[in-house]
Amino acid sequence: MSDVLAVTIDLTAAGLDLEPSELEARSLTLADELTAGKLAESARLARRSELPEGSKAGLLAFIGGVLTAEISRENLKKTMDFLGNQFYGKALKFEYKVSSDNREYSFDYRNPEEMEQALAAIERLDSSVCIRVIEPAAEESES
Repeated sequence: MSDVLAVTIDLTAAGLDLEPSELEARSLTLADELTAGKLAESARLARRSELPEGSKAGLLAFIGGVLTAEISRENLKKTMDFLGNQFYGKALKFEYKVSSDNREYSFDYRNPEEMEQALAAIERLDSSVCIRVIEPAAEESES
């Protein structure tokens, strides 16, 4: 089991109401913040060929709003805290696949308690995960 995870960070469903060029700029800033803060060993805009199956890639070689990053297992919780603070009021969806049973898992969470529960399951993580920043459902945001 690798100590470094290949992480996809997807901002495209976050409802940020940004033009494509603004979303790309925000994504590049986020990549810089992740590496400058030593949360990620590397972070950059994702290429179409790097996106997980089922993702909508668009027509560009690089995808504004989607990053790929190399993050150590030990920094994963810190990175999730960082993203939660960056996108306050949004939900984070953590998705991963376990090759030993070929099943896909996902957790949604909006607060540190939910994040702790979700990250407790990472012992079974393979080498790649996807974090999506999403708009919470209407009934979730009212509670």
